[in-house]
Amino acid sequence: MSQPFAPPETALFNTLWESQGGQCALCGRPMPRHRFEVAHATLWKKQRPSFDHILAKARGGSDRPENLQLAHAACNWRKGRG
Repeated sequence: MSQPFAPPETALFNTLWESQGGQCALCGRPMPRHRFEVAHATLWKKQRPSFDHILAKARGGSDRPENLQLAHAACNWRKGRG
């Protein structure tokens, strides 16, 4: 299944985006907000913003806004692996 061009433009996404200044919470580098800010679809797949659970749900974390942050999809994936 293909990924959407951008995370849902929800109030939560916008709040997190603004509070983080558009930067990944895990590596600190800027994130592209929209697919068309990236030269290639493969880069978008890695750099797109994703919702990250600060405390993983598997470890008792919740989906509550205070447990969420935005991170590059690749950074979020690496965090989950290890």
